Amino acid sequence: MDLREFIENTSDLPTLPKVANRIAAEMEEESLTAKSLGAIILDDPSLAAKLLKLANSAFYGMPKQVVSIEKAVMILGFHAVKSLALSISIYHFFQTGKKTILDVQGLWDHSLGCAVACKLLIEKNNRRYADDAFLFGILHDIGKVVFINKDLAKMEEVYRKVHNEGVGQSAAEQEVFGFNHQMVGAALLKRWKFPDSLIAGVKMHHDLPPDTSKLDQDTAQLVRATCVANQLAKALSLGVSTDTNTQAIPHKMWQFLGVERPDLPALSAKIKENYDTLIAAWNEFD
Repeated sequence: MDLREFIENTSDLPTLPKVANRIAAEMEEESLTAKSLGAIILDDPSLAAKLLKLANSAFYGMPKQVVSIEKAVMILGFHAVKSLALSISIYHFFQTGKKTILDVQGLWDHSLGCAVACKLLIEKNNRRYADDAFLFGILHDIGKVVFINKDLAKMEEVYRKVHNEGVGQSAAEQEVFGFNHQMVGAALLKRWKFPDSLIAGVKMHHDLPPDTSKLDQDTAQLVRATCVANQLAKALSLGVSTDTNTQAIPHKMWQFLGVERPDLPALSAKIKENYDTLIAAWNEFD
């Protein structure tokens, strides 16, 4: 089975949640506005309640309580609310309900860790894209969840190769499935009609350094930040990646992101602090 058949055969693959699907569709048509985003969120009372709870959590540190989705958009910003709504929707995609040796909740927590790190890395130089960076982190390992849903036995075989035989995860996936989770995640986001920038981030998040020659400057920075954030999340033990082995981050990647070696202790401490705050708020959903 080739990659296209693997993705298109959706019998064992959860569909994109309704809210995320509507947001993605309007993003593709470039018709998503603050007003339409609010209306989409309000159509799902459970999601709206969770979004407001997060908006009022210590992670955002609002001086006044955010009492409505409209206020959330005004105070947090359009991009922050969009990323939060999509993240909450995607969270349900990680709740497979399958008994497995894989720590799927740990994988979600790792994704949150990557999201926090990616946001802080981008925030350092370009606050405009910080909330987009958060979404890059949330989605970077979505391909692993596809594997778990589509063929759990094979994904557990991958896990054993990684942890018992010392094979790299991407290489193990290539051997067992014929393609890796980066390729699968990118193909899934393309099917879901997510922006090309996000697809690039998912596809290249293990490339150190990624080939950004065909990307615009802002997308290139988001992709680089995702690559570095993934490694930082693993190094700082934020959640549990299915492959805890870290890759060395080339010096030029730090240079691209404007991070000097003396900055790393403070940056790592801030990432860990923000992650702990976000996890505490997110765990209130369960």
